[in-house]
Amino acid sequence: MKGIDVSYHNGVIDWNKVRQSGMVDFAIIRAGYGKSTMDKQYINNICGAHTAGLKIGIYWFIYATNTEEAITNAKMCEKCIEMYKDIITMKVWADWEYDSDKRNPQTKDSRTAIVKAFCGYLESKGYDVGVYANPDYIEGKFGDLSQYPLWLAKYSSDKGKYQPFMWQYSSLGKVPGISTNVDMNIYYGNLHGVEKQRTTLKLGSRGTDVTYLQQRLTAKGYGVGTVDGIFGVKTLEAVKAFQAENELTIDGIVGSKTWSKLN
Repeated sequence: MKGIDVSYHNGVIDWNKVRQSGMVDFAIIRAGYGKSTMDKQYINNICGAHTAGLKIGIYWFIYATNTEEAITNAKMCEKCIEMYKDIITMKVWADWEYDSDKRNPQTKDSRTAIVKAFCGYLESKGYDVGVYANPDYIEGKFGDLSQYPLWLAKYSSDKGKYQPFMWQYSSLGKVPGISTNVDMNIYYGNLHGVEKQRTTLKLGSRGTDVTYLQQRLTAKGYGVGTVDGIFGVKTLEAVKAFQAENELTIDGIVGSKTWSKLN
């Protein structure tokens, strides 16, 4: 699906024109930032986008000095979005960027812990979460966040080696109804609360569905080694362990029954 992400920096948006353009299927909307600030256009944006018939996701820009403040960020995010929970089908995304580090410098370990604390709190409240990151953060500034779906920020003609759930490929989009340039995205993942028909996977399978499988297994405590979109021996062992503990046929093949338990 094709979509945009927006905040008050994009001004007052005519969501009907956005929808009528045929260019946009979804909107990832900034609910706010830091420990206490709701985005000035958040209510207008989420109501307008939903009324126009677009699918909705949320992102929150994190400012925190430690994991306790990360949870305070998450609680404020929850406060802003809880009344809209039923329409948020495209995840709540944790956004830690250069400005977050500029305000609150972190080490690789502390930065990773902050993002995990933010995500963990919202997961505990029933939200489907993910992490926004560019290659610089993925390769050097974050530790292992592979348990969470990736929203990749990479402004180029291809995703490179990455297999994200969502790809922000440009910050210079032009969409009717929006007076500024706008970030453009492609979404590859599933919708929260809406089961996607997934292919049957087995040893040797590759692709986005394998990446999702590895992320779900990791999130449930079954180690797969590297989340790389390749169904190798470690993924096979994790699948069999999961099947054994969930009263499934222990064959290492991920069919509809295994998918149902994983989602």
